[in-house]
Amino acid sequence: MTSAFVGLQNSLVAALASAPALAGGRIYANRLRPVSAASTTAVVVRMDKTEGLQMVIGAVDWTSAYSVECYARASNAGEPATAIDQLLSDVWARLCALDATALGAIDITVAPRIDWQYDDSENPLVCAVIQLSVQHRTLPNSLQTWS
Repeated sequence: MTSAFVGLQNSLVAALASAPALAGGRIYANRLRPVSAASTTAVVVRMDKTEGLQMVIGAVDWTSAYSVECYARASNAGEPATAIDQLLSDVWARLCALDATALGAIDITVAPRIDWQYDDSENPLVCAVIQLSVQHRTLPNSLQTWS
């Protein structure tokens, strides 16, 4: 059985991959090398941390943090931030439209912050990172989603 944490991550990946799939369908969970030399875009959903908040009605309430990394490769003459702009906009809109209960969560909050990372290779790669906070509940004696 899948834990609630991996189940939520899989649901986030599936939501980003639903039609029309973002980044040409190159959406991964915890991938270490998200963008191959032949690809121009990718999205990675990473688990960051999880904290148990409290025991409630025989269950444990959790807040899990996930990072959604949007990657784009600029042409050798291109400006990296311009290369990622459309993908970032599309991912942001998709995340803001998520239905928490459909994903098995209580609430999903998209943090109003984007972290930018650049690499200086021949075809520059830019990464824009969006943080999500997901509140969810598990059974008290296991890490299975509370139903």
